[in-house]
Amino acid sequence: MNRDCSDCQWKAVARILWPLLLLLPTLPAWASDDALWKRLKSEEGLVVLMRHAQPAGGNPLMWDESGNCAGEPMLTDGGKAHARRIGEAFASRGIRPTVISSPMCRCRDTARIAFGDAFVTDGALREVASADSERAKQFERTAQSLIGNRRGPAPVVFVSHRPNIDLLTMELIDSGDLLVGKVNDKGEIDVLGKITVH
Repeated sequence: MNRDCSDCQWKAVARILWPLLLLLPTLPAWASDDALWKRLKSEEGLVVLMRHAQPAGGNPLMWDESGNCAGEPMLTDGGKAHARRIGEAFASRGIRPTVISSPMCRCRDTARIAFGDAFVTDGALREVASADSERAKQFERTAQSLIGNRRGPAPVVFVSHRPNIDLLTMELIDSGDLLVGKVNDKGEIDVLGKITVH
């Protein structure tokens, strides 16, 4: 009797777990950090979506079009150090990316500290957290065009904001995280995984 009851319990557990096990192959299989770095070094058509390093103060939606950063959040000392470590992670692997940045100061500073002064920006790439749908569409068109037109042997690094990256990939990342994806000629991104540089 106990044996039969035990078998019943296992069968009940199996009935519950079996449908869940069938779902496993459909879950995203993200690559490890090492595998992603290797792909960035050797594979064409990749993009790295990078959220700016840690800022403080200012109005996160404020953009000083003059470039003087008045009223904008600026990187903390920790944010600057994090941006340097990200740049060092690319340099130590011999990866020299093409860089695109939001025009907002925390992104421009992250891009400059990590990769130097040679980067592209556009006013449409600023943060779209509270933007109307037309501005969000303009951001998406501009970002996809810039990324798609610059894809090639070197990866494209796109330094941006959490809502902007979410709009392009449906993925949320933390400050300084690197979301790696394969990009087609239209600038559409298929996410491969995430690298965290501490």
